[in-house]
Amino acid sequence: MRESKKFKIGLSNFLLGLVCPQAKKNVEKQKKLRDIEFSSIFVYSTTALGDYMFNSPAIRAIRLRYPHAEITLVAHPKYQKLLTRRDDYDDVIFWTNKVSDMAHLVRLAKRKKPQLAVLLHSHMPYDIVSAALMGCQYIVRDNYAKPLGSMERWVTYGLDYFDEHVIARKMKLVSALGCAIDHVDMVLPCEPQPVEKIEGRQRVGFQLGASSRIRCWPPEYYAQLAECLIANNPNVEIILIGSAEEVHLAESFMVNIDASATGNITSYVGRTTLPQLLGVIGSMDLLVTGDTGPFHLAIALKIPTLSLFVTEDPRRSGPYQDKHIHQQIYLPLTDAKVTDKNEPLRAISTDYVYQMVNKMLKA
Repeated sequence: MRESKKFKIGLSNFLLGLVCPQAKKNVEKQKKLRDIEFSSIFVYSTTALGDYMFNSPAIRAIRLRYPHAEITLVAHPKYQKLLTRRDDYDDVIFWTNKVSDMAHLVRLAKRKKPQLAVLLHSHMPYDIVSAALMGCQYIVRDNYAKPLGSMERWVTYGLDYFDEHVIARKMKLVSALGCAIDHVDMVLPCEPQPVEKIEGRQRVGFQLGASSRIRCWPPEYYAQLAECLIANNPNVEIILIGSAEEVHLAESFMVNIDASATGNITSYVGRTTLPQLLGVIGSMDLLVTGDTGPFHLAIALKIPTLSLFVTEDPRRSGPYQDKHIHQQIYLPLTDAKVTDKNEPLRAISTDYVYQMVNKMLKA
């Protein structure tokens, strides 16, 4: 643990010891955690969109366990326009995970008099500090097997090592509250905006980007795949998706495409809101993608996917629902074919992906 982190943890622990003794865990709290009917609950999911999707079955499970409680989601402000569905929570408060914005979060939260905080995916120690300062007597947290140091004394129940899928982790965590954990389908954050599809066309989507370069299949490989698909089936329509920050990947893709194929390619990269993106993905017959947010949106939409993994194990972050319609290509970093550590997905050949896509489209 970094020295700066140790200092933050030590200072946070000292502060909570002075002002929030009610949040300290004890044996009695742990024994009755499962049986309390909480009336005001805060659920933290303050990281990436893909994390929110993984968290969504657990959020629904919390709603089903406490149907009459007021449930408030704490999320990152960059998703302010995206989290518009209110099936499983009543309100959203946006927070940057930073100590500079914590006072605003705590002030808004105190009005709701929360008793329980469920920290599904958030940043330590300020998540625990904010939950205690807003008045929560019970704090449940997914620790991801990372040491909490002295902050552990403020977590009533924490899930540490659990070597299964992320969704299974979250359901294991909320089972400590007495939640049912059998319904694992992910929940969309908003309603899709439908997109029309030309009859007779097979739409194959390419998600070009990801959160980091090491999770991206090279754009020239996507271009080779597109040319092969179009050459062998003129009814194939290639749909490019991605964020505004990924426009350069679409440009690189188009540079590598033969002019004869461009009529079968439509790019939505940097041009969609999330409801529009959901509509575009929903119109696809198949999505080829790395491990990134739109991949999990496609799974929630029940659109078949072919996902490419090297740095992550699909056993933990691949499809967890409707597995019969999804396929993965996985090469661990230790595989001899992986020779480029900056772009490890180069080890997955275009020919192999083409064969898999053809097989899935025929199925």
